[in-house]
Amino acid sequence: MRAIRGRRLVATMIVASLTIAAGSLVVSRSSLLRLRHLEVVGTSSLTRAQVVRLAALSSSTNVLWFDAGAVERRLESDPWVATATVSRRLPGTIRISVVERAPVAMIRTEVAFTLLAADGVALGTVAADPMLPEIVVMTGSSLPEGNAPAQAAARAIAGLDGGRRPAVVRAVVDAGALSVELDGGTRVEFGDTTGIEAKTAAARQILRWATTQGASVASVNVTAPDSPAVTLG
Repeated sequence: MRAIRGRRLVATMIVASLTIAAGSLVVSRSSLLRLRHLEVVGTSSLTRAQVVRLAALSSSTNVLWFDAGAVERRLESDPWVATATVSRRLPGTIRISVVERAPVAMIRTEVAFTLLAADGVALGTVAADPMLPEIVVMTGSSLPEGNAPAQAAARAIAGLDGGRRPAVVRAVVDAGALSVELDGGTRVEFGDTTGIEAKTAAARQILRWATTQGASVASVNVTAPDSPAVTLG
């Protein structure tokens, strides 16, 4: 009798567990967990509608089961989105936090201006002059997106500009060598387009020294960032 009662108890527990599991699955798939509130923060260039479209979320999205990583990857496929973080708050809220890229330079073409971010990513084109530092690549042809010299020039501009004077006017890549012209005529010679971060750091240090000392600098050569050269003028 004890054995029979034991088997009945085990069977009852199994049935109860299966019932609870089935009930939980039904609840997790029910309309109770559908998306009701979508929070979007961190945007300035992109609109809320654009973010929602990129995220591919709707009122039928299940907040418990949706793939946050997949949503982040979709958002980051847009050139304006540097990083995206997606989180959920049950029962019905999804939060999207975006860090956008900002244009730091432009490339002039015959019909428009291509905007480039600090990491060299092309953000798109605009018809009106955006009044940003210009990148000129001496190739005799229009610049394709993904051009490595232009990306290096954009990183150099972002590293030198930083919202402080002297501001960057233009960057020129000629025969593989990069030079950046600052407001006031100072020219920063980078040599090739490798080691941009170290070279901009060396140039910034010299320019800060010149500002502190009230010195006029004609050119700064950071081809070898560990031993930069300065020409006063």
